Parts: sequence; structure tokens; C-alpha cells
Amino acid sequence: MIRAAIQSPQLARLAVLGGHMAKTLPDDGFGAAEGNIPWAADFAGPAWGDVGRGYLKAAERHGYVKANRQLHEFSPLIRDDLYLAADDADIRAFCDRRVKECAKLLQNGGAVAGLNECCLVATRYGLAWPVPDHAEECELIAWARRLVCAKWWRRQVRTLQAREVGRLARLRGQVAKYRQAYVDDWNMNRYRAAQARNLETLEQVVATNEDGQEYTLAELAELGPSNLTNRRHELMVRMRGFEEVAQGRGHVGEFWTFTLASRWHRMRWIKKACKPVKNSRWKGADPKQAQEWLCKLWSQIRASMARNGIRIYGFRVAEPHHDGCPHWHLLVFMHPDDRRQARHICRRYLLKDDPNEPGAQKYRFDAKAIDPAKGTAAGYVAKYIAKNTDGANLNEQDDDSGLDMAQGAERVRAWASTWGIHQFQQIGGPSVTVWRELRRLWSQSEPGLQADLFGNVTVEAAGQAADQGDWASFVEYMGGPSLPREARPVRPAYWVQGESLDDETGEILPGTTRYGDPAKGQVFGLWIWERTGGTDQAQERPCLTRFYRWEIEHRRPEQQEVPVLNRSDDDLAGVKGVPAWLKELAGRMTGQGQGIAARWSCPFSGAAALDLCQ
Repeated sequence: MIRAAIQSPQLARLAVLGGHMAKTLPDDGFGAAEGNIPWAADFAGPAWGDVGRGYLKAAERHGYVKANRQLHEFSPLIRDDLYLAADDADIRAFCDRRVKECAKLLQNGGAVAGLNECCLVATRYGLAWPVPDHAEECELIAWARRLVCAKWWRRQVRTLQAREVGRLARLRGQVAKYRQAYVDDWNMNRYRAAQARNLETLEQVVATNEDGQEYTLAELAELGPSNLTNRRHELMVRMRGFEEVAQGRGHVGEFWTFTLASRWHRMRWIKKACKPVKNSRWKGADPKQAQEWLCKLWSQIRASMARNGIRIYGFRVAEPHHDGCPHWHLLVFMHPDDRRQARHICRRYLLKDDPNEPGAQKYRFDAKAIDPAKGTAAGYVAKYIAKNTDGANLNEQDDDSGLDMAQGAERVRAWASTWGIHQFQQIGGPSVTVWRELRRLWSQSEPGLQADLFGNVTVEAAGQAADQGDWASFVEYMGGPSLPREARPVRPAYWVQGESLDDETGEILPGTTRYGDPAKGQVFGLWIWERTGGTDQAQERPCLTRFYRWEIEHRRPEQQEVPVLNRSDDDLAGVKGVPAWLKELAGRMTGQGQGIAARWSCPFSGAAALDLCQ
């Protein structure tokens, strides 16, 4: 078995890492076999605790064949001195080492040669090299700054870490119904730790405006969509509003479900046996790849509908199967004459992938017509919205996980965070940014002031509808559900801080990010179309919706001083606080220790036994 492991360099290294050679190789007389385990522990670093001892345990229980297979499964987590299942402190230390290494390479080799050397560093750990071949010199400088930034390294490594651990858990069949539903427990704990770490940071960062008002970022986050309750309420308002738009226009609603072929699913559920089993058709894809495939199919479906003059609007919800593979639920509205052709297009594209497998015709695409007599269209997706946000108002058990809805919703959020999946997407309709900016303007300004700001009756009416939470009226005032966004009467306005002044041309150079890339800017208000001088010509002018500029300051909590107490020798020795029965027990152990020392002539004293007891 050792010879079979040595045939593969990677398995040979893992075999040494496991330390089993210390027990299986013959002693060479110099103690090399006995020294193998501490060498392997030092060589493996953080991986020794999980992989090394796990290998020995598997070898003792099931033999070295099973143990070597387990090592082979864990091998993607070990990349040189990076162990992807290490805790966050080890990851931060690793990123600091890489920053120093890249800084040294860039200093010694220059921009181009140093970046090539840094490319090898990134390749060493399986990180994708982000610089394109046609990058300009200024872009290369921006990427060089990234490579010497510890925050950039931590973002890259944490993303790689989460997905590699997630792939291993799915490979081993751990992510399944009534096991670790939706996402593995390691990533679930990572998500909770990240949430706690982010909350701590938000509570320490203070935003101050010109009027001296101070708020922590945690307080501000509770007021927006970051608050799960606010997010759920806003989604339901917009869905209900689309339904009212459809009713006013005589459109019909459809509830669609997109499911992928079995080759994307790691596990399948056996109803009769009530247990999950590994799917033999699985080709090794992860949830991120499955989501990208669904997005590709959806882009083809939308393009085909556009060619046939079909206009739809509504919402898409992405949620996981019990094994983490995503599927989509869509609530869409359209003209009644387009329903049949829209269904045909969806079915045709979704059945392109392995159309002859069992159950493909039944499960790949499911379409239900919304019947107003049975309930509202928003009621069809209310459960899915709550299940993917906070699980509120669902007094039932999550069928896929066996947990209550709140716990299941947390695992769904961890799943989306791990694989970078956008859970909710609006299809058609006006900009949500405009909706939020108008609501902010109405809440922060005096009544009647908006007419002076806008000078546009349509935009003023849209703002009043937004302030009242009337998404249906807002959509109609903004031109309807299918009008292109560039043709709508108002759009978001972005402001970019000028960085410097060009001495030759007098031009204000645009601001840049911390890495040197051109800044995308921040929303400061809205661009509003207005007619000029009673003519048919129109022009855009800005309207301010954010009246304050905020200074961000990071305030670390003050370290509390630990009082130094004057304690006697008896206090330090713990004599006063020791109960009588423990003193008696310690005395007996002292006598026993002395007896053992006399019997075996070992340097073992009664004081050592007393220290052990304490």
C-alpha cells in the first residue's frame, strides 16, 4: 500500500503527512521512522490537525486503503503551505506572508517581470490570474497594488476556501436532505463567523455628517435592504405591484419552475427508503457552475422571446435543492396571446440538456397558470420569498432540511454566500434605485418642495407613488413594465470625486479606487428629463436626493484596564480557596505518589501529583 501511494507524488506527500510511515516503514536504525510524525506535522502546518490525525483514525478503523482514498479526496484542500480548511487566523497569516512575497518580487523585478513572478505565486495556490493579456500599463499598476494588499488576498482566499470545502463536502455526500441540507456545516459556521465579524466592524465604524449627526454603520444598515425584514417586505410590495399592473393591462400570470438535468445533482432522494443516495449521473459540477448554466439558458430564452415580440416582467427566485444544486422559480406576467409560445420556448431550451433521461419531460420545466379564483399571484411566491430571506410567518417545517423555516432560511443564505448566487432578480420594470431614491427624498424633504426640485409632473407623481409604497402606480408613471430604462423619464445619477487637476488642460481627472482603477462613483441623485422653453426638445438635469456628505471613522473600543490586586502567597498558591475534602484527597495522592516513586525509583515526587490535582 505504501508503494502504491508513493507512485503518485501528491499521495506520497499526503501519506507522509498522515504520519503512517512511522508505523509501517522498517526502522533504519537512525530513528528516521519515529521522527516522521513530528516532521509531517511541521511540514503540513494547519492541515495536520484535520487531515493527518483523520488519516490515522481512518487507517485504524478501516485500513490503509480506505484511509488513502480519504486522503485523495482531501488533497485539493492542501496547496503548498495553504490549507483551505484552516481557521481565519491562519488564513490571515497566510495572506500576510503572500503580501510580503509579492512586494519583494515587485521590488526586485519591476512592474512587468514582477507581475509575471506574482502570477506564478497565484498559480501555485490555484488562484485565477485576473490580469488580461491586453491590459494597459495603468491597469498593470492597479493589479500590482492588489497583490500587495492583504484585504485583496483575504477576499480571494476566503472565496476559494469556501468553495473548495463545499465541493469536498458535496463529493463525500454530506450535503443532502436530513444531513447537512443546502450547504455543509463548515461553511455554515464560516458564514455565521463572517456575519459576526462584519457586525462587529459595522458597530465600530461611525458616519458623521455636516450637522454633527453620528450613526454607526450597523444602525444605518438596519434601515435598508440589509435588514432581512425590510428586504422581504420590499420584495413582496414589488411583486404585488407587478400583479396589479398585469390586472390593469389585461395580462396573465405564470408561475414557472426551472430544474436542471440529473448530471448537475450530487444526491438524489429515495422516497420509499426515505434517505438520500449518491447520484451516479453526477459529472462533478458545483452549484456555482449550475447557476451559470441556468443563467446561460435564461439569456437564450429571453433572446428568443425578444425575437418573437414577447415581453414579460416579474421576478426570479433562485433556491437550492437539498443537495445544494440550484433551481429557479419565476413569477412572470405577459399578454394572454403570448402564453403558449413562451412556454414552448422555455421547454425547448431547458430540454436541450439530456432530454431523454427519465423524468426530463415532467420535471425539467413546470408551468402553472395563475388563477385569480384560487389566490393572488404574490401568494404563489410568498413562501419562497420568506424561505430565502428570514423564514418569518411560516409556522411549518422545512421539508428539505428537517429544520424550522428560520434555521432553513439561514442555511439558504449561507448557501448563496458560499457560491456567490444572486437569490432574487427583477425581470423588466423600472429601476429599483430610482424607487429607493424617490422614497428617500420624500422622507427627508418638506411637503411641496419636490415640485420645485423636479419641474416634471410625471416624476413628481412617481415620487408620490414611491412614498406611498405603490409599486404599480410607480411602474405606470415610469412608462410601464416593458419600456427600456434609457427611455424612462428619470434615471440614477452618479457622482465621482475628482482626484486631481490637469495643469495643461484644466481638466479635473476622475477619481480612482484604492488600487488605481477608475472609480464607478456613488449615487447622489437623479437625472430627470424636462422640456425646455415650451418646445418639444428635452434635456436631462440633475436632482439632488442625498443632502449630506458623510465622514467615515473607525473607532475601536477602548481597552478596559484589568485591576491589579495585591494577593498573598497563600492566594497565589490557591490554599485559601481549596475545600477541605480536596486538601485531604491531595494529601492521599501525595502519599501514593511518594510510594510509587520509591517503588519504581523514578524521579516522581508528591508535589508533582499535587500540581496535577490543582
